[in-house]
Amino acid sequence: MIHLLWSIINLIIVFYFLYLIVGFIRKGKRIFNPKFKVVSIFVMVIGIVQVISAANSYKKTNRITITNNNNKKNNSKVEKVTLEDNLTFDINMLVKYSFEQNELIPIESNSFLTGFVSGYDWKFTSIKTNNYKPNGKAEFTANGILKWNLFGITVYNESKTFNGTIE
Repeated sequence: MIHLLWSIINLIIVFYFLYLIVGFIRKGKRIFNPKFKVVSIFVMVIGIVQVISAANSYKKTNRITITNNNNKKNNSKVEKVTLEDNLTFDINMLVKYSFEQNELIPIESNSFLTGFVSGYDWKFTSIKTNNYKPNGKAEFTANGILKWNLFGITVYNESKTFNGTIE
């Protein structure tokens, strides 16, 4: 529920920023209510800075290479695991395995958010998993940081560790 409230707060701030921009273009500085003038100008300046900086930002993928010692000609298999299931969004992980000598060897992993993710950013930092035989199980430990953003500015970093099995 807290995730939903955080996302709604982010949307309200974005809509307020858009209202200020359109109002400033149409009415000029009369759009600023004297009671909320400082807050309105602050939201407008931060919003403009975020729009300008977003154009220059580089988005890093959450892909981790586990091993490079695999034969590229072998067949591969991808397993999907839901690490966390929230009301508004999920944290998912994909692990790619290579078939070698009747064993599945982990090659790489990727993690991402799905759902209503307004105000959140996920940084996948590490994974530890072992080989497993077909029709078996493999244990894993995955780590990452869930960033709580307010209008594009990170307010809180929540460290997350997930343990489980891949079947």
